[in-house]
Amino acid sequence: MELTEDAPSPEKPGWPARTQRLVDEVRGLCATWLHEPLRACLGDFDRRLHDKSDRTRSHVDQQRYLATRQTLLQGRQVFEERFVASIDRAFAQIGTATPPTAKKPGLTLSLLDAVEHELTAALDQLVARNEARNGPLLVELSYRLAVLVAAPPLEGERLPLGPQAMAAAFRDATAALNLPSEHDVLLLQSLESTLVPGLAGLYEIINRHLLAEGLLPRLRAFPMARTPVRKQPPLSLEAAIPPAPATPPGKTTAASALDLLREPLIRRRRASPTRNDAGLVATEEELRAALTALQQRPSLIPGHAGGAPASATQLRRALLGCLNVAGASKAPSFVDAANVRLGDEQDDILELVARLLQSLAGAMRPAGKARALLGDLQLPLLRLALADPGFFEAGHPAQSLLGTFADAARDWIEDSDSEADRGVISSLHQLVDRAIWEPPTAALYTALQGQLDAYLAQLQRKSQLAERRHVEAMQGHDRLEQARHRAAQLMAERKDPSRPEGGLRGLIDRAWTDVLALTLLRHGEQSEAFSSRLLITDQLCGKRPVSNQHALRHGLETGLQQIGMPVEESAELAQWLFASDADPASRGPSTTSLAMRLKHRLGDAPAADATGNRGDDETDPRVREALQQLRQKPAGDWFEFAATQSAPIRARKLAWYAPHGGRCLLLNRRGQPWENITLPQLAQKLVTGEARPCAARKPPSLPPAWRAMTDAPQQP
Repeated sequence: MELTEDAPSPEKPGWPARTQRLVDEVRGLCATWLHEPLRACLGDFDRRLHDKSDRTRSHVDQQRYLATRQTLLQGRQVFEERFVASIDRAFAQIGTATPPTAKKPGLTLSLLDAVEHELTAALDQLVARNEARNGPLLVELSYRLAVLVAAPPLEGERLPLGPQAMAAAFRDATAALNLPSEHDVLLLQSLESTLVPGLAGLYEIINRHLLAEGLLPRLRAFPMARTPVRKQPPLSLEAAIPPAPATPPGKTTAASALDLLREPLIRRRRASPTRNDAGLVATEEELRAALTALQQRPSLIPGHAGGAPASATQLRRALLGCLNVAGASKAPSFVDAANVRLGDEQDDILELVARLLQSLAGAMRPAGKARALLGDLQLPLLRLALADPGFFEAGHPAQSLLGTFADAARDWIEDSDSEADRGVISSLHQLVDRAIWEPPTAALYTALQGQLDAYLAQLQRKSQLAERRHVEAMQGHDRLEQARHRAAQLMAERKDPSRPEGGLRGLIDRAWTDVLALTLLRHGEQSEAFSSRLLITDQLCGKRPVSNQHALRHGLETGLQQIGMPVEESAELAQWLFASDADPASRGPSTTSLAMRLKHRLGDAPAADATGNRGDDETDPRVREALQQLRQKPAGDWFEFAATQSAPIRARKLAWYAPHGGRCLLLNRRGQPWENITLPQLAQKLVTGEARPCAARKPPSLPPAWRAMTDAPQQP
């Protein structure tokens, strides 16, 4: 499908240059902003499809989910382009008169598609919720855009960024993918959880941009009503932006958030009997220089080893040492650092950042590589927090990156010194390097978040592909084992019990059992091909008379060749089998030579497969009960295995188990197999406490760490 970029509408020749410029700027802001949420939406949709495919018991539904995922992989770019192009068309038609509607065709009756009705209702509800949630911002935006193009206030579908325009863009973009209707509903759920929550930020950005251009500077969505003063007005970190133009956008809210976090620290400082305000307060330039020096030489942080985030005391001493260096060539003195000191706000920010990072590190494995990566990110985050107090405001890009970074390091690094671990560590180090060497801005951390999201989505896709390959391999192996077991039963029913086992004839029987198993696997037991193989089996075992020896010999050779036996060798075996006992010379090569070659090809006789044990003979009733519970659940549950001397606690997914045996497949988060244990052995570990069920995804690590940071401050 060919997409063309919408140029500014030719229906507005009278637009001034300033109007055209502002409309184009707003369109550009929208296109840039929509890129990341749409990519996150498609990533979330792919995860939902994967989870649904894992949980379904229907083979047909599973194939539909997999087909949709394949379509999504090929059409991601088309979806994004169609969505953005729809918004662009809405901007191109802004302020134009609504064209007269064509005469509607006569109404017809048709059956109601339940899924399509559900999608339409879900879109209507989404539009209504968005209008209710962002009403004031939408009102301001509609008036400012209307003034810009000299039109009445824009409402409903005439507002290019309104909820109805977004719903129309969703319809247009999903039409290009041509997905099943129920999968469109899933995609809408992903859109609501990823793109919709951030629309308020987009509306605010555009309102501020138009406000900065002088469009309705005193506009308010609703007049301030005179209401009685409440006895206890609630404190909110999201304070309203004051109308004074001298205050930069976002400063009041950020300052409020930081002030609330600093209050306990201020009280502690005032109550401290050892407070010392002597010395000069470091300037912003001096503090930036000291942080740069520490980033280049982390070893200057005293008592900081192992790469984990440093404590507030360690950071404070290191910064004071760098600030009080007598000369560039003189090493910092950590004993006499009293000439320059940190300001109260600077010291509080340092305290908060140190406690936040240490709380995050406390939830990770001790001495693990994840903690070291988090320690590398500490100084860049401190530099940003000192330059931008908005870091402490909810939704700041650096906060989002920190949470995603910590979760990725915790979940994807297993400290196994594997190639996969090294790849993850290298990719996360690239993000840290950018944070170290590039200027600390919110835009930088927005870009880093996008880079990290793309990398994690790639890891997830690789994990899902690896899991699918291993599950399909185990399913194929299980079907082959069942076919071999059934073929061995059929051979045992037809063998002459008086005939001794072993020798070349026994090897031929083993080879023919493999032929039966392969035919059974490919065509099924009721097929004509398998019936033909059973007839040959009956004739070879003497259960039926041989009416055509040439046809029997040809069938024997053809079957042996299907399991990989060379033509010459299969012919020699058939010649030996059908040779007359009265004429030994007609048997061709010696029996010993044929037996050695055939045994080398077949290997040793297959032993009883312990992995096929169902565990029904387990004597412990608790294990039997645990095994029964495992069999009642579909594959896909996660289990956490206790730490050992050689390995920490590990989470593993029960991706598959045999319905007729004890085999199972446990995978790590990358989709790679773990220890070769059976389902009864897993039940045994659950009973003994060596394993326990766990969630598929651990909860985000940032919220509890943030709560720990806001608790009563500890002494430094």
